[in-house]
Amino acid sequence: MKKILILTLLCLVSGKALADCSFESQKDNYKPEVAASLAEKVFKENNVYFIAVADGVAPSRPGFDISFTSCIFKNTKWEMLWVGADSQYCVNHEALRAQAKSYAQNFNKTMVQLASMQLREMCPELRTH
Repeated sequence: MKKILILTLLCLVSGKALADCSFESQKDNYKPEVAASLAEKVFKENNVYFIAVADGVAPSRPGFDISFTSCIFKNTKWEMLWVGADSQYCVNHEALRAQAKSYAQNFNKTMVQLASMQLREMCPELRTH
């Protein structure tokens, strides 16, 4: 019984220690209302990338409305917004999660529209979609 209790406590403590809540301190840099204009700006600078949100067991890709193929995975750059990943230890987790997802959605939708021709050239399997 003591071993189970100790293991449980270790899991809880290590989960808290491993929770990456860096979005919490950077949230002011990620306002959803400016995400689309930033996507336009970086596209004009020939800097195509997309944003994923680490808010659960696997990162989500809000606003990425095309098939996520292995070609896309291998040949595109991704920025990760860390919102507690598989934990909910971050302060105001739900509000931060909503903000990060909204920002990523606005950015990714715009970037997919702007870069769709490049993505189709890079990944032939996208040409049929």
